[in-house]
Amino acid sequence: MHLDSKKRQRRKQESFLFILMGLILLGLLISGYFLFVDKILPGISGKEAVSGTATRSVPAQPLSSKPGEATTVGVSADQNETMAGEEGQVVSLYFAAREKDLLVKELRKLPAEKMLVPLASMLVKELIRGPFSPEARRTIPEGTQLRSLFFHQGTFYVDFSREISENHPGGALEETMTVYSVVNTLTELDRNARVRILINGSEVESLHGHIGLRQAFTRYEPLFLSAVGG
Repeated sequence: MHLDSKKRQRRKQESFLFILMGLILLGLLISGYFLFVDKILPGISGKEAVSGTATRSVPAQPLSSKPGEATTVGVSADQNETMAGEEGQVVSLYFAAREKDLLVKELRKLPAEKMLVPLASMLVKELIRGPFSPEARRTIPEGTQLRSLFFHQGTFYVDFSREISENHPGGALEETMTVYSVVNTLTELDRNARVRILINGSEVESLHGHIGLRQAFTRYEPLFLSAVGG
């Protein structure tokens, strides 16, 4: 009887240890998955995107806009006709308008790119580069760099260097212009996509104390200049 009691006790201990090891293994698998999604995958995608082809642009010239469309500056009609015979593609970038607190679209010629992430990276780099037209002003502070960019389950994740916050002028309006210049530019590639903005690899509360960044943003066209008859 005494031996049977010891055997039962030993079996209970072995079963408990087996269950405990299973739970530990499950926890490690879950932790590894989130580590891969949050840390490793952005780095891999970012390296692919940031190492893309260097961009080439044309001088910006004003263009008129049709009613109900965003006011456009960038390449002229003659330049568009010339571009048609060249390799590359014309893209839309959104900068802040100088005369009004809204966004203005600037057209720019970039090398042809069919892959979504490298193309999105080129667009963000052009936003960092700033506008060519005198009718527009930059929305991303000088010194900012694109650390990485990837696309996952309908959302662009854009990771900027800390300069986007440290060099930002601040204020609710300026933060709005910065956020939605990025959001509306990237959603030119997919109107239904969402955009998350990270800084130095991490989620932050805001750029400079106003617009919360712990959320995914969607396209917001009322900010276009023509929304108020511009």
